Amino acid sequence: MEQTTIDNTTLAQKIAEAMATQIAEGIFKPGQRLLENELTESFQTSRAPIREALYILEKDGIVERIPRRGVFVKKYTQKEIADLYDAIYRLEEICIDKVIEKASDEQIKQLEEIVADMEITAKNRNVTNYSKLVDEFYLKLFEISRNDLLKELYQNLIKRVNPLRFMSLSYHTSLDNSIEEFKGMIKGFIQRDREMVRNYLQMKEKRALNVLGRITTD
Repeated sequence: MEQTTIDNTTLAQKIAEAMATQIAEGIFKPGQRLLENELTESFQTSRAPIREALYILEKDGIVERIPRRGVFVKKYTQKEIADLYDAIYRLEEICIDKVIEKASDEQIKQLEEIVADMEITAKNRNVTNYSKLVDEFYLKLFEISRNDLLKELYQNLIKRVNPLRFMSLSYHTSLDNSIEEFKGMIKGFIQRDREMVRNYLQMKEKRALNVLGRITTD
């Protein structure tokens, strides 16, 4: 009995991770109802791990359970989006300050290489791969900061932000603007210019909120 519970928990976690990716990539849309019978068929499993996966996603703030209606992909109001972006970008600003102070030239070179890959991906208009490289870039930043709690807070929040990020990056002008902002941040890191990096980060925040304001409604 204990082994079955462990197996189901492990499977549920894998399903939750797969669903989180699908939500982030827009396969499941904000406000879409998630039906257990369809999910059991899609993942070729029983209802128990599906239900557990949905509870995991609910705990992470990726889906929401509405009494007597079911489970839905989280649909954010404009205020919720603004609050989320305020929190995530303020963490990134703290991280930037630490990276400016602590990063070696080799570590900044690693960030530069990620952005070079992002530029190629942006030219190919591959939003999914670009978004993955954005994740890689920021996780590298938080590793360089050497603050484990800061990194943990970011990883918890980014689960909620990823679907919004994908929506923002899918907007027709976003990839071109985004890559220029990342290149500007790299230039700031190379010059150890905190204000330059912060300015480009703030440009990213303002642009993303502007795009999301156009494509989402309360």
